[in-house]
Amino acid sequence: MATKQERINAVLDELKMATSDIQGSGVISPDGMMIANKLDGDQGDAAAAMGAALASLSKRVSDTLKVGDFQEVNIRGANAGILLFDIEHRASLIVKVSKGANLGLVFLEARQAQNQLGQII
Repeated sequence: MATKQERINAVLDELKMATSDIQGSGVISPDGMMIANKLDGDQGDAAAAMGAALASLSKRVSDTLKVGDFQEVNIRGANAGILLFDIEHRASLIVKVSKGANLGLVFLEARQAQNQLGQII
């Protein structure tokens, strides 16, 4: 049987292969540690720290404005985008997408990965 880490990595590998619009992804702990990293280059540690901070802030905003539990954040940059999904209040999935990405397909695939990761973590 595969280890938890291997199962998480398999989900991230599937996510990246699902569409060419997904440039990379990772799973982040609430304290800013990278659990699994499929982002290019040396982006992992910085992405983990900032992603955890963004998730924490998003949860606080959601609570303050009483919009329900935080589920996801979409950041659109000039050259690419970042999506951040809550995983059962225990971790976050960060996904880097290309400029002009088909967000409908990306969200479909990322939410499927989010659900799979929720069963693993």
